[in-house]
Amino acid sequence: MKRATPVWAALMTTVLALGMTSQASAMPNNGPFNLEEGNTPSRLFSGVDHYRLQVSDTANVTINSRGWNTGGGSHSGLTAVLRDGSGNVVTQTRRNGGDFTISRQLSPGDYTLEVHANRFGGRADTTDYYTLTTQIN
Repeated sequence: MKRATPVWAALMTTVLALGMTSQASAMPNNGPFNLEEGNTPSRLFSGVDHYRLQVSDTANVTINSRGWNTGGGSHSGLTAVLRDGSGNVVTQTRRNGGDFTISRQLSPGDYTLEVHANRFGGRADTTDYYTLTTQIN
C-alpha cells in the first residue's frame, strides 16, 4: 500500500491540472477581435470586449449591436465606446432599448471598439449573447 500513495497523489495532481486547464479554456477571451464589414460571430456577454477596426480611406461606418437572451428573457443591454489609435474617445453610446448603434464618418486610421455588457443588478448571466453588424461605405 505504501507504493499506491505516491501513484494516487500523482494521478490526483494530473486530474487537478487538467481540470484547471479546461476551466481556463472556458474563460471568456475579451479580444481584441478584428471588426470587419459584415456580421461578427455571436459572443456571450462577458464584461468588456475589444474589437480592432482599420479604416483605410475616409468612410461612413455604422455598427449595430443585436443582443438576445437564450433563456427567453430580455438581455441585459449593451453600450459601446469607439476610440481612435491614440485612445481618445471618438464617440460613445448610451443605452437605447438594450442595443446600440454607432454611425460616424471616420478618417483613415486604427480604431478600437469597446463593447460593454451591462448586467441587471450586476448578475452574471450565461444566457445573454450579442452580435455586431458593421457597414463601411
